[in-house]
Amino acid sequence: MPRDQAADAQHLYDDRASKYDDSWHPRFARHVVDLLDLKPGEHVLDLACGTGLVTFAAAQAVGSTGSVTGVDISSGMLAQAHLKQLHANIENVTFHQHSITSLSNLDGVQGQQFDTITCASALVLLSNPTLALKHWVRFLKPGGRLIMDVTHIRSQLGHLTLERVGKSLAIPVPSYRLNFESPKEFEDLLSAAGLQNLDIRLVSQAQASGHGQGIDAYVCDVNQPRIDRVYVVEDGQAIFERLIVSRYGEALAADGGRDRARELFLEEWAKLANDKGEIEEVDGVFVGVGWKPD
Repeated sequence: MPRDQAADAQHLYDDRASKYDDSWHPRFARHVVDLLDLKPGEHVLDLACGTGLVTFAAAQAVGSTGSVTGVDISSGMLAQAHLKQLHANIENVTFHQHSITSLSNLDGVQGQQFDTITCASALVLLSNPTLALKHWVRFLKPGGRLIMDVTHIRSQLGHLTLERVGKSLAIPVPSYRLNFESPKEFEDLLSAAGLQNLDIRLVSQAQASGHGQGIDAYVCDVNQPRIDRVYVVEDGQAIFERLIVSRYGEALAADGGRDRARELFLEEWAKLANDKGEIEEVDGVFVGVGWKPD
């Protein structure tokens, strides 16, 4: 049975809302805005805006003559965003609680087109990213640009392995990283939506160059990504036990399915090992910018 993507996202991020900013995401949000080179007076649509990390950075860049519209399904994440807005008295930002996959029935964006659309750290939560992206591009001005990202297929290996288990059992978990086995599939997604002049970079969470604070210090060679952590096959048991009690694993654990899920998880986890028995986890996300033709 297909999952309810909006409900999944709301549950996942309501749980994380109070601690979401205690992570690499604030720095990554600044890089997202830097890549867009926003101009004063521009209008931005920030999808899956969460606690407003990209939203408020973009609002500062576009100034009082511009605006940012944030959309997110999670009431918990938006509560954090509203608190920030109130504290800083930011007037050029509007938030809406709504699914980002059905903007056509959101009054706050009807009849509008934006200079820029952003979607940070959320595309892999969508079961049909191709359909979603084509829908979003309708709200982009000719000549406007869109930015989004997907995790490297060797990143967050526990979640990836759990997703493979769900696929085997026809019990999907609330993430869809398998849509992007390579950066080519990400590029194809952007192209299929009609975007051009694509710029795709592999960006690390930790500094790749060892110096500087700008995005260039975090960009990695696609063919030589930064290895964040090295596991062994025996680590799979503990990783499974941690994930199976999370929101990602609850469907697999239901109705007595935990033992079978564990068996498949350990099989898939072992397949990730190299000839030394090591399992290398990559630190990185692919960030893509594409332009709508004039």
